Amino acid sequence: MSSLGDALEAIRNVVLMQERLEVMDRKVDRLATDVKGLSDYAAIIDKRVVRIETIIEMGTRSSAQPRIEG
Repeated sequence: MSSLGDALEAIRNVVLMQERLEVMDRKVDRLATDVKGLSDYAAIIDKRVVRIETIIEMGTRSSAQPRIEG
């Protein structure tokens, strides 16, 4: 009877590990989706920063050129 009990306990442990693995798999998938979203958001922010830098550079260049007043 002890062997049968040990076998059932081993099967129970395997089933529990399988369930935990499935939960972890779903969490990893969710994290991967979150990271993809953050990556996309970082790319959008990078484009905005480039535009702001360009505007600032254009402003500093135009103020460095002498103006013709008439």
